[in-house]
Amino acid sequence: MTSLTDVQNTAFMAIGPSRIAALSLLALAQAPQDADGSGAEDVLVLSVQRICAAHDMLGSGLEALLADCSYALPAELEAKRKSCLEMLAPLHRAVTAAGDEVLAQVRAVPDLAALCLYRLEPAVSAFLKDMVQTLREAQQQREEDRDAQMRATIATAEGVGKNIKFISFNASIEAARIGEMGKGFAVIATEIRELSGKTQNLLEEMSTYLRH
Repeated sequence: MTSLTDVQNTAFMAIGPSRIAALSLLALAQAPQDADGSGAEDVLVLSVQRICAAHDMLGSGLEALLADCSYALPAELEAKRKSCLEMLAPLHRAVTAAGDEVLAQVRAVPDLAALCLYRLEPAVSAFLKDMVQTLREAQQQREEDRDAQMRATIATAEGVGKNIKFISFNASIEAARIGEMGKGFAVIATEIRELSGKTQNLLEEMSTYLRH
C-alpha cells in the first residue's frame, strides 16, 4: 500500500519544478523575439512539460493519490492547493493552447512578470513546505497508531493464550479424576497446553520486538 511519504515525494517532484518552469517561460517571453534561439526550444519544451505536470498534480492527481491512502488534506492546506492551481491556470492555458506560438500565448498572460515572480513562486513554495510537513506528520501518526494496535492485539492474544493454558491444565486434572475413560482427553488437553505455551512465547517475542 502506498504511504503518505510516497505521495509526498511524488507530489513534490511533480509540482516543485513548476517554479523554475514559470521563471524560464518569463525569461523566454521577455527575450527579444529576434534573439538567437539556440537552446531556447529545449528550455521551452521542458518548461511546458513541467507546467503541465504540476497542473495535473495540483488538480486531480494529488487528490487521487491521497484518496488511495484514505486521506484528505486539512482545510487550510486544501485552500492553498486550490490557490496554487488557480495561479498556475493562466500559464497552463497558454502552453496548451492550440497553435505553435506558445511564447506568444505566454506573453499574452496578464501581469506575467508579477504572476511568475511574486505570486506563483511564493505560493507554490509555501504549499510544498506545508504539504511535506503535514503528510510526514500524518504518516508518522499512522505508524504510531498501527504499532499501538498491533501491541494491543498481541496483548489480547497473550491473554487468550494464558486462559487456554489454564483451561487445558484444569481439563488435565479432571481427566485424571475420571481415570481410564479420561486418558484420551488428557492427551488432547496436554497438546493444547503445549501449543498454547509455544504461541504465547512467540507473541511475547513479537511484543518485545515492537517495544524496541
